[in-house]
Amino acid sequence: MGDERDYKILIAEDDESISRLISYKFKNQNLESEVVTDGDQVLPEIEKGVYDALILDLMLPVLDGMSILNKIRENNIEIPVLILSARSQEKDILKALKSGADEYLTKPFRPEELIIRLKMLLDGVD
Repeated sequence: MGDERDYKILIAEDDESISRLISYKFKNQNLESEVVTDGDQVLPEIEKGVYDALILDLMLPVLDGMSILNKIRENNIEIPVLILSARSQEKDILKALKSGADEYLTKPFRPEELIIRLKMLLDGVD
């Protein structure tokens, strides 16, 4: 058994090509992933307590990412949240970070950068 533990990441992303790319890139990085495509699926999954981090798209169907982030922080759920969004305006980034996001990455993104930022968040949790 290796020294590094496997991390379990919840990916909340409605674009299947993006979630598949992320899941594929995670395979050799000690990162296990689960994907949800609707905003209303996120909180029930997070509340299971099995995830080490959340990658959250802001523009999800049913319940948007900002509402999810606010509910996570209001309920004092301790999980690192990395926002992955096409919204690249400064006001959107600041709003997400002030609402409790730990990282913000805009689309299009480099999968390698996503992995680096995620691992930095996870290393801070250990």
